[in-house]
Formats: sequence, C-alpha cells, structure tokens
Amino acid sequence: MGVLANQVVAKFAPNAKPGYVAAFADPAGLLAAAGITTPLRLAHFMAQALHETGALTILVESGRYSAKNLGAMWDSGNWHRYFPDRAACVAMADQCAIDGGIALFSLVYGNRMGNGPRETQDGWRYRGRGVLQTTGRDAYARFGARCHVDFEGHPDLVVDAAHALKPALLEWSAKHLNAAADNNDIETVTLGINGGLIGMAQRRVWFARIWPFIIGAAPLEHSTEWKVQSALVAAGYHLGLPDGVVGPATRLAILAYRAAKGLAPSPQVTPDLVHALGV
Repeated sequence: MGVLANQVVAKFAPNAKPGYVAAFADPAGLLAAAGITTPLRLAHFMAQALHETGALTILVESGRYSAKNLGAMWDSGNWHRYFPDRAACVAMADQCAIDGGIALFSLVYGNRMGNGPRETQDGWRYRGRGVLQTTGRDAYARFGARCHVDFEGHPDLVVDAAHALKPALLEWSAKHLNAAADNNDIETVTLGINGGLIGMAQRRVWFARIWPFIIGAAPLEHSTEWKVQSALVAAGYHLGLPDGVVGPATRLAILAYRAAKGLAPSPQVTPDLVHALGV
C-alpha cells in the first residue's frame, strides 16, 4: 500500500492532537496487524476516525452542550427516554455550562454499556474517548483486558499515543469491518462504529476526500459532480454536503433546478446543466 495512515493525517488533519499524530505514525505496525493493508480498508478506517474525532482534534467527548445542541438531540430521538419532554432536555444546558456535562452524561449513559446508575458518574467517566470514541465501562474493561492496559482504571490511557489505535482496531476487527470496507459498504462500516447512521453524510464526504488521495486520483473538489453539487447548494438547493456522488438528493436538486431554469427534465449531470450552473 503506497499511502500510509500518517500521510492521510498530514493531509486531512493538519490540526490533529500530537498524541494522535504519534499514534498514526504506527511504529508497532498495529494497522497492518489488524488487516488494514489495502487502500480501500485504510480509506474507510480513516474516514470513520476523522469523523469521530473532528479531524483528530477531539480526545474526549465534550459535554458542553448548548440549548440548541440538546434540542437537536431531542429532535433526533436520541434522548427521549431520559427526559420527560423537550423542554426538560433543553434545560439541561444550564447544568452543562456549570459542570461541563457531568450530570448529563451520568444520566444518559448511566445504567447501560456496563455503567452504573447516574450517582456513580460512570457515564461521565466512561464517555467517548479516542480514535473511534470508545464509550461505556464494558468497552473500557474489555479492550483493556485485550490490550493488557488498564483502560477501566485509567480511562485517559485510551487517548495516550502508545495505546490510541489499540481499542479502535479491536472494535474494527470485532465488527468484521475489513469485510465491509472490501465491499465499499460505508453504511455497514458506520453501523459497526456508530450503532446507527448518525453523521452519515459527513462520513461519506470524508471517504470521498480521502479515497482519491490514497489511490493517487484527482481530488474530490476537481470532479464535475462535486462542482455541480456545490453550485446547486450555492444556488439554494439543499442536497446535503457535496460528496461527488450523484445520489437521490442530488438528482432531486438537479430536477428542481432544471425546472426553475426551463431546462429539459433529466436527473443527470449533462453539459447543459454544467453550462447553466457556470461550472
């Protein structure tokens, strides 16, 4: 494999935390030992890692939720079981401003993933950390036992440069995500990491940016498809984040734009569309 993980980090995560930079230098060959030895596997792993960590700038999950953030969590259905109504969820923002999220995480992560009830503050202690945001006391204990590192007793070791890749790669392997990557199945990869499809659009964009770099192709931003999507977004057509893939949302935006401009109806990227958009 030509391009290495540390080259992806240098290209796409210029503000990465030093510990992550050191970890992805991978002197022990942990990525290869986990079977991440092909361009496709590396692209999928790095796309998930960069998404989960905000381009390797996030070591530990932040609990400083604003009222807007908490409202979004309620609206997405994530925290309905923990609050009687939306107003109670949003009101937690005042407490987050005081304690940084201790009460919030103790509540929403309590009594699950091996965590004790809220009064133990396990939900706070074992909140998301590291390359793939290891979460929950069970995961810290399980990965610690496999790595012979006391992650349960010392959770911050999950983001130590010497260990940061270890729990992430164990999770990757346990979910058989090399096979999903081989099939270029980003939804299965995301389900394995996230348990759902939260942030799917952003994960697709990370992959679409990283993949050409790894295989030595032109950058995503040079593709006609990406330029068309960007022009449509700029024109007020909300198709999501440009990713260079003409999917259902992009096709609907193209049809709407064509109708507004009096162009022949077609969901495809064609020369008349490119010309009209000034791409």
